[in-house]
Amino acid sequence: MAEAKKEKDSFIKEVISFYLAPDIRSVGTLLYLGIFGYFALYYVDSVILAVRFLFYVLLGHTALSGSGYLFAGLVFVICLVLPFFISLYAIFVLQRVWTKPSWANKAKAIATLVICLGSILAIMLSEGGARYAARQDAMQSFIQDSGLSGKV
Repeated sequence: MAEAKKEKDSFIKEVISFYLAPDIRSVGTLLYLGIFGYFALYYVDSVILAVRFLFYVLLGHTALSGSGYLFAGLVFVICLVLPFFISLYAIFVLQRVWTKPSWANKAKAIATLVICLGSILAIMLSEGGARYAARQDAMQSFIQDSGLSGKV
């Protein structure tokens, strides 16, 4: 008699069940999810701005503006999209840390603290890098055309 294979849940279902578990731990995980979920939603606008910049470069007159524009634009785009992806990764990596059966709870708590502080530090550094790249002379045409002069 063949045993019925137990279907493995998809990764997204595992993450959702981790955050919404009927456990006292879910108070902390829901707070964590709320913080990094807010960061991810907040930085969606930055991803859209990065896409707008790429279209501005490809469709505009700036496609062959020189290496200064290339490097400033590259730093600008990377620093714009990095906080969004760091926030999403922080959401998914916590579930992976806490479902490792071989790790002690103390190691899991330390890993969680490192993930939280490291993610927030990386987001802050990335945002500063985007502001620095936007202040470069090569980027001023895009900043003025986009109406971002007061935000940079």
